[in-house]
Amino acid sequence: MKRLKLLFSVAALCIESIAFAQTKTLNNEQWKAVIHPDGTITSLLVNRHGTWDSIPMQTDTLKGVSWYVMQNKVAVPVHLEDKGNFCYEGLVDGIKYSLSYSAASNGALAIKALIRNGSAAVFQPEKAGLHMGISNYMAGYPQWNSIYFPTMLRAEKTHFTGYLETPTGKLLTVASPDPIASWSMNYNFGYGDAKIFFWGHRIYTFNLDLLNTQPLPARHPAINALKPGETRSWTILLKPTDQLSEIPATLAQLTGAPAFDLPATTNEAGKTFLIDIKGEVPRSVTVTAPNGKVSTLVAASSQQYLPVEGPGVYTLTATNRNGKRAEAMISVRNPWSWYLQHARTAALKYTQKASWNCENWYGFYSAYLAQCYFPDNNTLTQTNKRFDSIMPLMYAATWEPTKMQNRIQNHTTTIGILVDKYRATGNIRDLEAAATLADWILKNAQSEDGAYRRGHTHYTSVIYVAKSIMELMAEEKKLSASNWKERYNRHYASVKRAIDQLTGGVTGLDTEGELTLEDGMISCTALQIGAFALLQEDRVAKARYTRSMLEYLDMHECLTQLVKADSRQRGGTMRFWEAQYDVLLANNMFNSPHGWTAWRIYATYYAYLLTGEEKWLVQTMNALGSCAQLMDFKTGDLRWAFVTDPYVNTLQVTGNFPGTSPDNYNNNQYKTEEGTYKPVVVGEQYVPMIANWFYANSSDNDVHEIFKCMEEVALTSAYVLERKDRSLLAYNCTAEWKNGILVIHTAETLVNKVHVNLPLPREVNISWKNKTARKYAANSGSSWLQ
Repeated sequence: MKRLKLLFSVAALCIESIAFAQTKTLNNEQWKAVIHPDGTITSLLVNRHGTWDSIPMQTDTLKGVSWYVMQNKVAVPVHLEDKGNFCYEGLVDGIKYSLSYSAASNGALAIKALIRNGSAAVFQPEKAGLHMGISNYMAGYPQWNSIYFPTMLRAEKTHFTGYLETPTGKLLTVASPDPIASWSMNYNFGYGDAKIFFWGHRIYTFNLDLLNTQPLPARHPAINALKPGETRSWTILLKPTDQLSEIPATLAQLTGAPAFDLPATTNEAGKTFLIDIKGEVPRSVTVTAPNGKVSTLVAASSQQYLPVEGPGVYTLTATNRNGKRAEAMISVRNPWSWYLQHARTAALKYTQKASWNCENWYGFYSAYLAQCYFPDNNTLTQTNKRFDSIMPLMYAATWEPTKMQNRIQNHTTTIGILVDKYRATGNIRDLEAAATLADWILKNAQSEDGAYRRGHTHYTSVIYVAKSIMELMAEEKKLSASNWKERYNRHYASVKRAIDQLTGGVTGLDTEGELTLEDGMISCTALQIGAFALLQEDRVAKARYTRSMLEYLDMHECLTQLVKADSRQRGGTMRFWEAQYDVLLANNMFNSPHGWTAWRIYATYYAYLLTGEEKWLVQTMNALGSCAQLMDFKTGDLRWAFVTDPYVNTLQVTGNFPGTSPDNYNNNQYKTEEGTYKPVVVGEQYVPMIANWFYANSSDNDVHEIFKCMEEVALTSAYVLERKDRSLLAYNCTAEWKNGILVIHTAETLVNKVHVNLPLPREVNISWKNKTARKYAANSGSSWLQ
């Protein structure tokens, strides 16, 4: 028996050796691709300025590049064989599939995919495409540093563009000069305990869906079938690039199509947009206004455009002489005050409720913040009645948590809401309650290393525990009584310990759920360090905290849409596991922007205040503009998030579970498959709220983080930056030079301060809408004028 086992082992090794011997290496100065006899890439290296960089590939069933076909959500196997000259073919039910590889003269790796219908029937699967096999699976540090995250994928009528990025900033463009129907992700599933399984927080790889059934976004090509005898082919190009700023030009070169490069994607009314188009000068450029009116712009590579049809989304279309066309979207926003007032209305419409997670009562932020600026006793009465009805379900009269005590972000969120309730009403009992709850956190949740923890799990950066305490500290500092000074000092010391622990690096962090390079873990760490840096008077300490914050922000870049020319999505962070919790959709999908996108907005805002670098201000305002559009610009109705995936065939709950009501506390996690549900297809669209009809546990009120952030960053503030060439960048105001004087006009009555960022001392005149115009002598650098 042992001899027989040995023979089998030797035979297996021989087979493996033969298979290995049959691999081929496509090798030139730019690429080294080791290709298996089945056509998949087992090793991929790219030359980056003399250094060979490995691009990790999947090695399991999603290894790539490989064909896949989906029929009724069931995968049809497609096996390829080596036909020589780096070409691989297979035949399934009369359908021929092939892949071939070559090194393109432009420095790209070229993958050609071909499909031919040799059957007598129309071939019309749900999907037919390629598992690209580039690993997107971020499992832990330092493994995730080498992983390319699919930061942008975008189908156009005539071509395809995209790029991937690592946490260390390495970039890889993905493009095709041919129209590709769609794209999708292979999200992992199975995270959870024995009773409840969740979609996970990781992605195996991405797919290019060369054929895809409808419905798809209007911008996508309609390629969903092959007639008998019909053949289609696609060329996919991979090419490295060095800087984000190079991506539009690189994509234009790879596709032969126009590529929009938009510095600003959202502006207030009356502001012009800079429209840059990479590639050859377009033959035509048109714009479709929110009301449907179509106008023609100058056919130029660069121009200024002033929208005049009011708030909403304007669609730009550029077409070149070869018929290649690209779309972009820009938006004119409503005044910031408009959004906060509608957010307060939404907080009453979409029920705030007691539950196992604070996202269910997050709308109280908008309700109380709106009351600060737009007093309304009737609305306040309704808000307080709701607040008073649900808080006793979770807290004792002494404000000690009685439910979900270990879920500490619930309680720090309540601290923040109590602080804003105090700001709205002046009732000191609310601030007392917030301080008492903060002391409970200090006593029960802070470990010896300074971190705030849920049991043994690091939770400082799960909905910014330390920032919520800092929001309390800001009000404590304004009060002169000795007990408030003592509280401030105690809370400051606690927060400092927590922030110092965060600056120790990513190895000291953890997150809620499955560990990965998690959007919130990184952005909440960055924002809290930045917020604490702004409290520092010592320059050395401020600089140290600033450096740490920027390290986290740079790491986070791969998770943020900083290039996509789409004002609905620019600046959105690439979260993809929230739909199952928030709106009870049964699949993962990119929610970008989502309420938690605001976490990065806080961080970039603090980065701008600390460094004065223009890019942080631009990123802040673009992202805030995209997020604000979760409020329908016509109706003022609130949507939960924007889904970036173009096609997700899934399910959604259609009703409540037995015994639930808006006034019950439900310490349960309900999943879509446990209730009544309906099939839905979601794709590149806003998803409606469900909190107005689903009372058991919906987390969609987390969208109110957007309006909380907006109040801090933009509602009462304007910004002016002077560049080296004396050109001006202005937000929430207008700015111009008159006789050597910087003249500023604020946009709204609520604006009571202007942040100026100047290379030299300047005389500044500000015309306020809410007070008398005033002259200022502004110093060089950054300062607030009020």
